[in-house]
Amino acid sequence: MATASAEKFSYWSERLNESDEQAFSELFEHTYDSLRHYISKYIFDPDAALDVLQDVYVKLWQIRDNIDPDKSLKALMYQMVRNSALNYLRDTKDKNISLDSISEQEHMQEPAEIEITEKDETTLLQEQMQQWISELPDRQREAFELSRFEGMSHEEIAHVMELRPRTVNNHIVIALNTLREKLDAYKSKTAVI
Repeated sequence: MATASAEKFSYWSERLNESDEQAFSELFEHTYDSLRHYISKYIFDPDAALDVLQDVYVKLWQIRDNIDPDKSLKALMYQMVRNSALNYLRDTKDKNISLDSISEQEHMQEPAEIEITEKDETTLLQEQMQQWISELPDRQREAFELSRFEGMSHEEIAHVMELRPRTVNNHIVIALNTLREKLDAYKSKTAVI
C-alpha cells in the first residue's frame, strides 16, 4: 500500500462515493497484498484471514456512500481490517491458540542448529531485528510496523489504532529507543567475538 499516494487514495474515495467499480478494482489491486500481510499478524490461519479480508472489501463497497474523501481511506481500511480481525478472534477464541501460548511453545522448543558460516552478517542482523520487533509490546509493535513498513502517518495510525497521534508518537519513539539499545548491545557483543 505504500506505493499509492495520498492523492490516489483521495481519488479512490471520491470515485467510490460515485460507485465506480473500476476505481474499487484499482484500490483492491493496490491494497490487497499489504492488507493480507497486515491481517496475518492477527489471524494465523491463512484461509480464515482471507475470508475476513474479503468481508472487509465487501463492507467497504457497502459503505462507499459514507466514505469521506477528506479523511484517509488508507487508515479507514487498516482500521476495518484490524477491527474485523479482532472481532474474528473474539468470536472464535475457543478455537484459536493464544499468542502467549505460541510464544511459550517457541521458548520450550530446542533452538535449531545454525551454521553462521552459511549466513552473512546482514542476514543475521535482519533476522535479529525482526526478532526484536516481534518482542516489542503489542501496541508499540503495531504502531512501529504501520509507520515503518506500511508508510502510514501518525494521524493515520492513530485512526487505525483508535489512539491520539501523540500516543502513537510515544509508542514509536519508545520502540525505536528499545531497538537502538538492542542493536548497540548486539554490535558490542559481535565486536567482542
